[in-house]
Amino acid sequence: MATAQKKKPIWCIAITFADEDNNGFVTLGGAGWETQAEWEQQWQDIFVAPMGDADPANLIADKLDDAGDLIDEKRVNAETVERLLGRPLAELIAEGQAKTPFTMRQVLERHPELAVEFPGLAASAQS
Repeated sequence: MATAQKKKPIWCIAITFADEDNNGFVTLGGAGWETQAEWEQQWQDIFVAPMGDADPANLIADKLDDAGDLIDEKRVNAETVERLLGRPLAELIAEGQAKTPFTMRQVLERHPELAVEFPGLAASAQS
């Protein structure tokens, strides 16, 4: 008989793009660690963008604890994101935008079962 294995906690850092054109947030990627110490070290190694909140790239590193709660965030620049995720920023943004629903209509198109479960939302999305 198989026994259930207890899931190990994962401490994560996610990279997010604040998409002003679509008025939403796009997850670009991230990583997770099994120990809090590794997570803390990785967080310390991520530098804040020189322009801080004024950086026009609108890129944010999100520090998420083992429960997935946001603990801290840093504005980062495009070079940092490309180094951490290993891909060109334009590719990451295009891929993330394609996976992100920005309106209720887009959510319902991707998940039609929600229109059945929440008919009021479906009606409001059509107007």
